[in-house]
Amino acid sequence: MKSEIELKFLKLLRKSPKSKEEIHEQERLRKLFVQELKEEVKDLSQELKRKGSKYLDPWDMVNTKESYPEAIDILIEHVPKQYHDKNKEGIFRALTVKEAKGKANSALIKEYNNIPKEKHNLRWVIGNAIYIIITPDDIDSILPIVENKENGMSRFRFVEALGKIKSEKTETTLIKLLDDDEMTPYALRALGRLKSKNAMEKISFLSQNANDTIKKEAQKVLKKIE
Repeated sequence: MKSEIELKFLKLLRKSPKSKEEIHEQERLRKLFVQELKEEVKDLSQELKRKGSKYLDPWDMVNTKESYPEAIDILIEHVPKQYHDKNKEGIFRALTVKEAKGKANSALIKEYNNIPKEKHNLRWVIGNAIYIIITPDDIDSILPIVENKENGMSRFRFVEALGKIKSEKTETTLIKLLDDDEMTPYALRALGRLKSKNAMEKISFLSQNANDTIKKEAQKVLKKIE
């Protein structure tokens, strides 16, 4: 549930044009909203501080090029907690790093399945994290996600991630996804990465597709496989 400050801020943010007074008010509300978000993750910040982390907010981690291995386990513990979507996104993005590989995977996939389907962006952020940290152990958890059309476009980074794991299961699933219009371009990309000979017949057919995007992607993938 959005706070009164957030609601007022969003209302002004959407308004156009704005008076000079409204622009100042928008900035004031933005700062108050940011403060609300920081207050919400106060316990997380304190845990990070005790662990010796120089980064006390997930978004500070997202915006640095430095690594923060000491924070990974703490971030994982906070994945399922009831935070504002903006704070949850910060935690998910902070775990989109190689140091979280094989550690955060299970918690993130479980959280993806718990997040309401209408929150497409938040679910996509988790898919993006899995693309970076995927391991062969994740396959059985990911296949039901990509095969469920109700998950919509939030699936596509999971689909692309399957192209990083060569196995009969992933190849078979990706070939099936060539018939899923939403996922066809991403399945093509993943199969190209796998250099899938088994998919060549279907990809060859798609290289004549009426959809220009699919047609070009299929032609590019065919060249890669051949």
